[in-house]
Amino acid sequence: MPPTQDASLPAWLRGHRTALGLRQTEISAATREYGGPDTHITQSYLSRLEAGTRALQALTPARQDALRRALDITAGEWVARTGLPLLGPPPGEDVLGLLEVVRVPVRALATAGLPVTEDTASIIDHELVPARDHRPGMLVLEVNGDSMTTEAGGIRPGDRIYIDPGDLDLREGRIYVLHMPGLGLTVKRLRRFGPSLWLTSDNPDHPPVKPEEVTVVGRVYFHQPQGQRL
Repeated sequence: MPPTQDASLPAWLRGHRTALGLRQTEISAATREYGGPDTHITQSYLSRLEAGTRALQALTPARQDALRRALDITAGEWVARTGLPLLGPPPGEDVLGLLEVVRVPVRALATAGLPVTEDTASIIDHELVPARDHRPGMLVLEVNGDSMTTEAGGIRPGDRIYIDPGDLDLREGRIYVLHMPGLGLTVKRLRRFGPSLWLTSDNPDHPPVKPEEVTVVGRVYFHQPQGQRL
């Protein structure tokens, strides 16, 4: 599997082809119709794409677009699923809103180590983040635990939170994802009691914590599915 490609993309491509009832040779011929040799993808190369031994991004933009059209994949689905840009606006497709999303891996919050962007094994899903909410290097974590749950809802198990790893300045009342030795990742609200900073939970059943050592992963600035800015 190419190291930079989503492992599910080969099956996704194959699924679109089989749903159309077409053979690889027919898809290959269709790509040639969209621009001749410059857009043509051979049957053998299609076979490698579907096997996962060749990456989509290795194709030229013209061939990517020809493949998208041959497989009858909408512009919005193509961008959201592959993360690859379009060659140009497709005629008749209203894609302005659909294109303004960024596909970000989702990792589980309950883990023993720091989230690493290169660690594909920890990915449990992908989130389509609106461009206006995307930040460089952002993390999307799925919450496991009720320490930040309140009677009004709060951050509940299964909810997703957006973390800005560039925002590491600890501020009173803000929510952060932190790594505590021996406990792993946790999401807590920062509170000051006297001269000391404490990590508190919004759920009163969980007492405040004053750890001797902690690593700040980043500040939580968005919460799904309620969509509350924090």
